[in-house]
Amino acid sequence: MASFSTLPLDLTKEILYRTPAESLVRAKATCKQWNDLIKDKRFIYEHWRRSPERFLRADQTVQILDLVNRTRSDSPIPDELQHSISNVMAMVHCDGLMLCVWSDKEYFMFHNIALWNPLTRNFNVVKHKLARMGDNFGIGYDVNKPRGNYKILMFSANHYCEAVVEIYECMSKSWRTLVDSKFDSEAYPWDHGVSIVGNMYWLVKKKTINYIVAFDFSVETFKDICFFHHLPYDNNYLGCFDGDKLSLLHQNQDYPSPIEVWVSGNLAVGNVTFAKYFSVSSSDLPAFHYLTFWAHPVYCIAKHERIITWFTMFSTCLIICEIDEGGVSNRFVTAQHYWDDCIGTFSCGYVYKPSLVPLPC
Repeated sequence: MASFSTLPLDLTKEILYRTPAESLVRAKATCKQWNDLIKDKRFIYEHWRRSPERFLRADQTVQILDLVNRTRSDSPIPDELQHSISNVMAMVHCDGLMLCVWSDKEYFMFHNIALWNPLTRNFNVVKHKLARMGDNFGIGYDVNKPRGNYKILMFSANHYCEAVVEIYECMSKSWRTLVDSKFDSEAYPWDHGVSIVGNMYWLVKKKTINYIVAFDFSVETFKDICFFHHLPYDNNYLGCFDGDKLSLLHQNQDYPSPIEVWVSGNLAVGNVTFAKYFSVSSSDLPAFHYLTFWAHPVYCIAKHERIITWFTMFSTCLIICEIDEGGVSNRFVTAQHYWDDCIGTFSCGYVYKPSLVPLPC
């Protein structure tokens, strides 16, 4: 029987591409050839691209939920968040890295910022900058430059803060103000936004008009993507679809709370359009009531026109279920809390794909 060391390189790559990222961390010590391959930047990003989506949640532990076999792995909370996990305001996922924003108890009016790789457990605080209440955040990169030079975006997203847009260059570890880039709409800090192929996207509103706005990290400017005149601003949840497109989940709060799922076309074109993926109206649908002190649902689109969603019920338990045009299936509780012991349920979860991408700062 041939050993791995005698296999052609392309075949070895294909085998390792199908290997979970957690196993690759251990496999690096197997031999020098594997170590060099697993640390190669092109291999890292191609492996991440092929990896299936999972759900991540930080509570007493870091919980990663495998959506295929419904198994959960737990690892320790980063030391920097041990005493502030209930004050995490947002996490944004990009290439397996999490942009974390949280408040220390003694400085609740200001936020700290860090980059975290939950797989490698590396956690680096962005120094010399305290974000303000009402600021919003994003992470991305210039698609015209080599992958890995990540940028962090911070901007005021409501009418109560001075309209300042700032960029942190991870490689140079420096902040700068974007004088010519302005954000003139309203977004809420708990609308965390979605990072797709280097750019950030948010649901926002301007006066009575609801639309999606993007920040292009290549040219460092905001741009309107599309408008949703027919949907109310509340109870809309933005996600990623098929790796390079947007999805939008909308729920009408009138009983029986029908759900619509929309998906976008190519985000690279000037006029982005959305098409309805499916809709469902059933008496057993969960109600994703969007209250600021409850978590928004996290969801991803799976095969066969269905979604998998993870949501909070009455702020005491977390439920995962599948929803398609026929209604709800495979519903079960993943965690249970007492009302006075529900740390972490307020930030229910995030779509996440583990990767070996090293922290850039």
